[in-house]
Amino acid sequence: MSRWMVNVRGQSSSAGSMDELRQLAKKGELGGGDIVQPPGASEWLYAVEIAELKASLRPDAMEDADLPNASGGISPMVKGVVAALMLAASAGIWNHALTLKNSIPKSDAPLKFLDESGERGLSFKEVLVTSAGATLKADASAGSADLVALPNSAKAELLGKRGSWYRIRFEGKEGFVPIDSVVPAYYFADDKTKLDYDPLYNPDKYVYVANASWTMAADKAKKGISDMSAMISNESKFPMTDIKIVATLKDAGGNVVTQLEIPVEGVMPPNRSDMIGTLKPARGDKSPPRIMLSNDFDKLVVDDPKAVERWIEGVEVLVGDKETSEASVTIAEVRAVTPGEMTP
Repeated sequence: MSRWMVNVRGQSSSAGSMDELRQLAKKGELGGGDIVQPPGASEWLYAVEIAELKASLRPDAMEDADLPNASGGISPMVKGVVAALMLAASAGIWNHALTLKNSIPKSDAPLKFLDESGERGLSFKEVLVTSAGATLKADASAGSADLVALPNSAKAELLGKRGSWYRIRFEGKEGFVPIDSVVPAYYFADDKTKLDYDPLYNPDKYVYVANASWTMAADKAKKGISDMSAMISNESKFPMTDIKIVATLKDAGGNVVTQLEIPVEGVMPPNRSDMIGTLKPARGDKSPPRIMLSNDFDKLVVDDPKAVERWIEGVEVLVGDKETSEASVTIAEVRAVTPGEMTP
């Protein structure tokens, strides 16, 4: 049974029906400024925006509602977020935070405060450095090489997420920075907007390996090869790309026999699952095989029908002579496609 998702001041729960939502509202456990997500929907709505629920909301539950001001002002919660950020940040961020405060989203256009030109506020693709002494790292590891210092209040382009690190671009250099060293654009928005746009900044919460299986090839010509079949799911309203998976095989003692990071070519459409396959190079072509989403292969084969002859459902992983008894596939890195990148 489909359920309504409910978020009351940061606490998540669910309700099985509109009647259940009405009961929560009548008891004051759901206020007009709390947010709900209808069954099957990807957007979050304020409770007061739902006509069937509005009459059940108690007046006292509306007093502290975190709703955008109809006159275009800033909601109390958003003021609090900006104030907290300014207090926590150094003096170098103060002026920038004030600029952002003056362009908080309004209810009719929740992300118009994001200026794609970067002249005012932060764009979808940007994060603000808020940690003194932060550096751009070569890899997603504290022990990796420093590429360049990241000045306080500097803006950088967001390129993806890998565990607790963001991949960013700063002054032409690409690298990684801990996620707690920067502030993504949506931190300056209200709770509803944060939930709506969370996949842009935390894509790894919405993309996962839904199903994977491994088979040691019986063909003698493929000895030492394990055939991996994997399905990836995207449970967000944004397309996902730059996906990197990690295939790990272990022996009976739990020791890693093979661990391979595999970039997956293609764009995962919103709210969809897709299989991974391999497009082998044409005869005489020394290029490496292309690991890609089947959806993107289907588009490619329209212009190159013969590519079907080189397509394999799944991925071949070299294991060698060692025995394996355990295998897994996980998402290592992923990037959400921002609204500015989307084409009609």
